[in-house]
Amino acid sequence: MSSCAICESIVSLNSGILLNNVEICSDCKSKLDKVYRRFSLNSSQFSVHQAKRLLKKERDVRQFKTDVLKINPSLSDYSGSALWDIFETVQEDKLIHIVFGKHRQRGYGTFVSTDKRLIFIDAGTDDIIFKEVVALEDMSSIDFSPLTNIITVTISSKVIEITLDHPQYGLPFCEAVRQLINNSRKINTTEVTAILDLVERLGKLTQSNILTEEEFLQEKAKLFSKI
Repeated sequence: MSSCAICESIVSLNSGILLNNVEICSDCKSKLDKVYRRFSLNSSQFSVHQAKRLLKKERDVRQFKTDVLKINPSLSDYSGSALWDIFETVQEDKLIHIVFGKHRQRGYGTFVSTDKRLIFIDAGTDDIIFKEVVALEDMSSIDFSPLTNIITVTISSKVIEITLDHPQYGLPFCEAVRQLINNSRKINTTEVTAILDLVERLGKLTQSNILTEEEFLQEKAKLFSKI
């Protein structure tokens, strides 16, 4: 009897076939069938490497859904394809908060905060219809008005307004983003102070003729490039 190319268990009845007639067990076939249906494809079109990668992504998406519902239970009616699209957009970042609402210019969609940016996504049935990204460092302010149920994000070039369907998540969303920005600024200030202290010490080494002026300028330039 052969072993499954994915999990190495024994292949028995109801097994599946990947590209080049590679066999997989019924359990892996069942898991992959759920993924393939999303792409209207079948297992014979995928190599072992592609199948393993898809299964890993499916596990990651399930974990992402768990994280989303822990933050915002009102999103429990999101379809699998919608969550997949959102995951594809934010998977390189750490999820901080997520809400559903109406963009003033773009209509309804999902507003996501990660550790790096804010993203508005209208996740359609087949594709991401619209995406707007704001880096945290580009934000001037973020506020929530309980009177209007609107999150207002201000950047140098414009103002973004999202009206929430579930306003109880507005304040936590904004507070989480502000905390991220404050923490980032504290880290940046600490790094700058440390670099300036190091430059000062290098200057003293130059005065003591331990470093040449040329060496000092080279090291100083390297340090300042990190700010």
